[in-house]
Amino acid sequence: MDKVLTGYFTGMHFKRGKYSLVIALVNSICTSAAVSHACFGWNRIEHVKWVVCFLFSFMAAYAFFALSEHVHFNSAGSVSADSVTGIRRILIVAGMLFICWLPYLFIYAPGLVNYDTVNQINDFLNGVSAVPFGYVAGQEEVTVLFNAHHPVFLTLVFGAFIKLGIIIGKPAAGLTLYIVLQMIAAALIFSYVIEKAFDRGNRKIPILKKAMICFFAFFPVIPYYVCNMLKNSVHALLSVLYIFLFLNVAVNERMLSGKEKTAWVVLSILVALTQNTGVYLVVITGIFFAITCKTVRRTAICGTLITAALMFVILPKIIYPAFNIFPGGKQEMIGMLFQQTARYVRDYPEEITKEDKEIISKVVDFDTLQNDFAFETTDNVKAVYNLHATGKELRDYYALWLRQGFKHPGAYFRATLTICGMFFAAGYDIGIFDHIPTNEGIFSRIQQINPESLYTSITEEYYWIRSCPLVSIFFQHALYVVWIPAICIYLQRVIRKKKNMLFIVPFVVNMLFLVMSPMVYSRYALSMIFTSPILLYMMILQGGIDSGKECEIV
Repeated sequence: MDKVLTGYFTGMHFKRGKYSLVIALVNSICTSAAVSHACFGWNRIEHVKWVVCFLFSFMAAYAFFALSEHVHFNSAGSVSADSVTGIRRILIVAGMLFICWLPYLFIYAPGLVNYDTVNQINDFLNGVSAVPFGYVAGQEEVTVLFNAHHPVFLTLVFGAFIKLGIIIGKPAAGLTLYIVLQMIAAALIFSYVIEKAFDRGNRKIPILKKAMICFFAFFPVIPYYVCNMLKNSVHALLSVLYIFLFLNVAVNERMLSGKEKTAWVVLSILVALTQNTGVYLVVITGIFFAITCKTVRRTAICGTLITAALMFVILPKIIYPAFNIFPGGKQEMIGMLFQQTARYVRDYPEEITKEDKEIISKVVDFDTLQNDFAFETTDNVKAVYNLHATGKELRDYYALWLRQGFKHPGAYFRATLTICGMFFAAGYDIGIFDHIPTNEGIFSRIQQINPESLYTSITEEYYWIRSCPLVSIFFQHALYVVWIPAICIYLQRVIRKKKNMLFIVPFVVNMLFLVMSPMVYSRYALSMIFTSPILLYMMILQGGIDSGKECEIV
């Protein structure tokens, strides 16, 4: 009996159980936070629901990991890696992807944008921009040339295309031209990654390669965001290339070529320029790269230092002041702290002293925290951030935030997980944009060409497909944010018994971004939706130690 128990607790059952336990805890806690705004529920009935959710999550995760051990792909052996043929294949697949996405552009012509893009375009065309946050009683409106709340680089790019359309007398043509070029770039990026990952993998599995092509060609989420003038789409596409180069070292254990090292540095800059959080992705992955991989250490350090200098010094200290560009405000980075304070005020009002209220009021409007708290977004509290808060007032607030957090950490967890829980819990679907927001500016002249009944009916079809049993699994945030990274960790540690976990770094960083998200918008998870399938693809193709020249992982 002792031998049986020992075998169980050291065998595959126990290893599956450990991973399943983590997944079940994440799913049940985040589900409870999203549904009832509490990590474990508020009463006995909700506690029972939590236990049931945990048990079902554990069984599903256990089955998921167990099945992964029995899924086998037949390798086709070695495949010729002729460069000309490879380029031709990349172009052919890219053409196929573009053709499969084209109907979306026709249906939603002249293309799609969201309200952030509308603000960016108006910012570019009007020459002045009222800062969207920082309005408290008696505080003046700040007028600037551009507002770095959105990436200024993309404001210039998007604005230039719309301006081109205005010059030729058809503003919508500028939008369509941009989207067509983005579709071409996206098709080439996905095709390149699929082809190169296949060539560099130890195992040649044509059916898996075809499955990847079909995923990017027919999964509706892809064209909905590729056919969209949206900062998150650009950032996610660049992240595909950036993370692919990272995975070439971390998964394939290959050296980067001279061209790839140059591309790494360029992509480091572009990833940071296209999303305000991108610089942290570059810095963190660059540090891990430099520490763990000797052969790319110089490249990682170079890319990280150049990007950090650009984003932390050159732009905010030199470029923005010189051109009257508003830096965006601290509220974007610390909005979740305000949300946690607001949740503390809501849950424990009797513990807020007069001194506490004074400290909070110097940074954010206390009445808003108390009376206008929203479970699902930090925007309400961010909007009343005091732009003139001094360094001392902020330090006093941070000290209070720490004291309250140590006293009632549960309030902070509830504040955070209520927002981000729907990224990590099963059952929450990926949302899309299906129309151009109505606006009095230039977008009053850029609207959908086709009748509303046409594109709304297609959107309804999307929602119908998204709700179909089994198929609905592919439309859930958690698949890309939690489940695919988890199965890749399981493959690496349990099946292959390898200790190197470098490959998971960019995905953990993106998870942390989701934890700090101001609200649950699918576009915030777009990088993981694009890159998690690529990670799984490369992990399956990489059967063992690469036969080519290896990168030395320390």
